[in-house]
Amino acid sequence: MKLSLIVLYVPEPTLDRSAAFYGAIFNAEPVAEKHGDGPQHWSITSAETGLVMELYPATSRPHTTTRLEFHGSDVDAAVKRLMDRAYALPEKTRDGKGWWCHDAIGNTVVLLRGA
Repeated sequence: MKLSLIVLYVPEPTLDRSAAFYGAIFNAEPVAEKHGDGPQHWSITSAETGLVMELYPATSRPHTTTRLEFHGSDVDAAVKRLMDRAYALPEKTRDGKGWWCHDAIGNTVVLLRGA
């Protein structure tokens, strides 16, 4: 099996910034979506893996708090995008194999080199 979708619930004041943050990680433009009567939300798709991340406003649920770990060959480029756009200041992992930071609502995001 392969993970294909992650849905995060984000407080509305940080929804746009969170979409831009994950867009920088995936090197993809966030797309505004709305399904039927549901709320408008952001969708970001990784061209490398096909993983879709949807960010919904946390209006009827508590916001998501989790640790997300991404592996890939373009980790250093993703870190540069995050820093250049001032979305985060990633720190190197203790073993030096990657980086970690937090998104706009405090989720821990780890970016590791390799598959």
